[in-house]
Amino acid sequence: MENTTRLLERQAGTLADRSVLVVDANDPALSGLPAKTLHLHADDFTVGAQQWAPVPTIPEGTDLLVLPLPKSSDRLRFLLNWLAGELETPCEIWLLGPAKGGIRGALKHLQVHVDEAVLVDSARHCKLYSGMLQPGPAQLLESWGQLIRHGDMEVVSYPGVFSHGRLDEGSELLLDAMDGQLPAPGRVLDVGCGAGIISVTLARLGWQVQGVDVSASAVAASCESLARNALQGRVRGGDLFSALEGRVDMIVTNPPFHDGRQRTTEISRRLIAEAPKHLVSNGVLWLVANRELPYMQWLNDAFQRVEIVRETNRFRVYRASQGTAVSPGTTAP
Repeated sequence: MENTTRLLERQAGTLADRSVLVVDANDPALSGLPAKTLHLHADDFTVGAQQWAPVPTIPEGTDLLVLPLPKSSDRLRFLLNWLAGELETPCEIWLLGPAKGGIRGALKHLQVHVDEAVLVDSARHCKLYSGMLQPGPAQLLESWGQLIRHGDMEVVSYPGVFSHGRLDEGSELLLDAMDGQLPAPGRVLDVGCGAGIISVTLARLGWQVQGVDVSASAVAASCESLARNALQGRVRGGDLFSALEGRVDMIVTNPPFHDGRQRTTEISRRLIAEAPKHLVSNGVLWLVANRELPYMQWLNDAFQRVEIVRETNRFRVYRASQGTAVSPGTTAP
C-alpha cells in the first residue's frame, strides 16, 4: 500500500460522509477507502479502476476530488485544468503526495485553480492539501497533445505518456539498431508502446502491429499516431502480454524500470521470462535498456542466443532468439 493511501485512511471520519472521485489513482488499495460513495479513475490499467481512461468523468453528486500527485508536472497541470473544465460549481479537491517527491512544487499549480490551499494532514513523509476547485474553461485532450517528429514521421504524445513531447534516447537507439536488421515483415508486438513511434515505424515497413501499454493516455496516443500516418494497427491496454492474441514473430520493447515513483526491475524480468512463450519458434525479441541493469543475465536465462546489437555509454540494444540469429550482430559473452 502506498504511503499516500495510508495518509488518506487517516481521514476516515471525513470520507465517511463524502462522495469521492479519486483521479489518476496510483494504488489498487484506494478502492478500500471508507467513503460514502467512491469512484476510481486511473490511467494505469493495473490499478483496476472503474474508469480506465486518459481523462476522468466526474460522477453526478461527487463532492470531493482526490488527486494523488502524478509523476509529471505536465500531467498535473492537465488534470487540474480538465477537472476545472468539468465543473459547473466549485468542488473540494485534495492533492497529496510525498513530502520530498514534488508536492511543494505541485502546490503552486493547485493554487492557480483554488481559492486557498490548506494543509490538512502530514504523515508517513506525505502531505495532504485541500482547496475549493473553481470551474474553468472546458478542455480537449487533443489540444494538450505534442507532436514528436522522427524523419518524415509524426507521432502524438499526451501528458502522462512516457517521455512526453520528445523521442527518448533509448527508443531512438533501438530504431537505429533495427534499421536494415529486421527479417521479412510478420506479426509484431510493441510492449509499452507509449506514443507509438516504434509501432508507426514498423507498420510503415509492413509489419502487422499490435501495441500494448498500461497507460490509457499512451493507448490513445498510439492510436492517434497510427491514424495520423495513415497506418493500421491494434493498440490495447494491458499488463505486458495480457492483451496479446496468439504468437508473434517479433516482440519489441523499451521496458519501463519505474513503477510509479519507485525504481524496479520486476516488470522487465517478467517481460523477458514470459516472452519466449509468446513468440513463434524462430521469433525474436528486441529490447533496449539502461546498460547498468543486469538484462544480459535474464536474457540468457530465457533465450538460447543473445546479442548486443548497439550500445552507448547509457543504453544497450539486445536481440534474443531461440536459434540462429536472423541477421548479423555481436554475440555477447
